[in-house]
Amino acid sequence: MKKGFVKQLAGFAVASTLSVSAAHAALINVTVSGPGTATAEAAEATFLSFLKDTTTETFEGFTAATSSADQSVTINTSVGSFEQLMTGGDYASESCNADGFSCLGGLAILNQDTSPFDGRFPMPTDAANTNWLDSMDSQEVQFSLAGLFTAVGFYLTDPNDVGGLMDIVFADASSATFDLSNVFTGAHSSGGAYYLGFMSDMAITSLVFRSNDENDGFGIDNVTVGTVPEPGTLALLGLGLAGIGAMRRRKSA
Repeated sequence: MKKGFVKQLAGFAVASTLSVSAAHAALINVTVSGPGTATAEAAEATFLSFLKDTTTETFEGFTAATSSADQSVTINTSVGSFEQLMTGGDYASESCNADGFSCLGGLAILNQDTSPFDGRFPMPTDAANTNWLDSMDSQEVQFSLAGLFTAVGFYLTDPNDVGGLMDIVFADASSATFDLSNVFTGAHSSGGAYYLGFMSDMAITSLVFRSNDENDGFGIDNVTVGTVPEPGTLALLGLGLAGIGAMRRRKSA
């Protein structure tokens, strides 16, 4: 079991943020937009308004994969590396094995012309944005940030059909774990789009997405890393999106 505080989210109050703090505990704020492209795009704009020194990876600098030959276990980007830690199910009927792709071949940069999946698409929805990074139905995917950043945000499409967990790991090796069924308020059918934002008073080193099923995945796009300007706590408390804060306890000695 991972060290650190494990928080099962109970839900999200509309247009409000609950922040929890305690002695010797650090603060993390998690915000999730409601479903829908317009709502997600508005959430991204609001989240970015609280940050400075940001870098955003749009995946438009990559050539979209057309087969398993273009998949990779690790994909390095301007904001960090994405790594397949555990593959999904390797069955002939799985979408990740369709159209020349492989469930065992790693992650892929896709667009809607090459994708074997329904319900995953680029975000935001403008003509210049065509690519996204796809989990290819991996059971575990890790995003390791390229540097010391206290904030990270991104779009997810088609998330949480069957539920799962998300681990957030910090610079002191402590972590927080969130239940995706609570983050997204239950399982969702294909085609949903969300914007997720994370801010902390300590650098975030990685995020790990863990699916409950070997044939469930997601697309991720417009990944932004940045810093929360001082005073950081005011920014954490003042974010006007649906969200919740959770204590992150330091790693035990």
